[in-house]
Amino acid sequence: MGIIEKAGGELHELATIRQIKEKKSKDEKRQAKKSARVKTFDLNFSALEKAGLYHPSGSSTQLALELRAVKRRLLRRIGFLRAAGERQAFCAPGRQRNLILVTSTCAGEGKSFNAANLALSLALEDQIETLLVDADILRPKVRSLLGLPKGPGLTDKFMDMTVKTKSLMRRANQAPLTVIGEGAAVDRVPELFASDASQHFWAELSSAASDRLIIIDAPPVLAATEAVILAKYVDEVVFVVGANSTPESAVASAMDELLDINPNVSLLLNRCIIGSGGSHYRSYEYYGREVRNEEMGGAIHAQT
Repeated sequence: MGIIEKAGGELHELATIRQIKEKKSKDEKRQAKKSARVKTFDLNFSALEKAGLYHPSGSSTQLALELRAVKRRLLRRIGFLRAAGERQAFCAPGRQRNLILVTSTCAGEGKSFNAANLALSLALEDQIETLLVDADILRPKVRSLLGLPKGPGLTDKFMDMTVKTKSLMRRANQAPLTVIGEGAAVDRVPELFASDASQHFWAELSSAASDRLIIIDAPPVLAATEAVILAKYVDEVVFVVGANSTPESAVASAMDELLDINPNVSLLLNRCIIGSGGSHYRSYEYYGREVRNEEMGGAIHAQT
């Protein structure tokens, strides 16, 4: 073979290798883009109604009315109803005041039910962009409440920050509601939640969209340490108390732990029937008076 033919063959081989590499690179980019695409799902309104959750046809029910009272107070506390410029001035530097943690003293007080209802009501009734995150890794309920399959979620992101956040999301087709599930079962959950990756993730979620509210369903305070860890990242804590079921001493102990980390704590008294015009959602400073008055209480009935 002559020198020219040999050189031509080498050039052809190099061109072929380059084409293969380019094709592989395009395939990898296409796969990465596909994996980062937000999956969608349909809200089953009949199933929501059957489970006692908020649904569009129940806009005049007692549940819907009570959720409106909760939302009104909550949105006012985080400054969400303020005009854009005024709201920015209301926020601390680098914060959007859109991270809301929902927790309780112990298991069985209805925190997951209330977190899901709050997210559904904000998205379906108010058309507010809402992200619901299940941070109760050991006892996740968000997916089952909304009929979603198991898949990558919060823990997968914390273990590998290269995972695209969008690939963890599922977005409802009928409302501005997005869900991130709990993810894979892992050991050392508190360490994961206290990591730099966790702090970066919550900051990223908050800053990604200033007009979006993030509702985080966290474990009970006295059952796990994750709620207290998460409390330092969020702007408001909604503390669900089961009426006539949770000892006041236990509630006080859980509240003390939260308030050491975050002073912005509101109470939602759950599974309690109150009279017309009653209140069931207050900031912490009213707590002592409310608990000692047996006539006070929250009216949202949790399915637990």
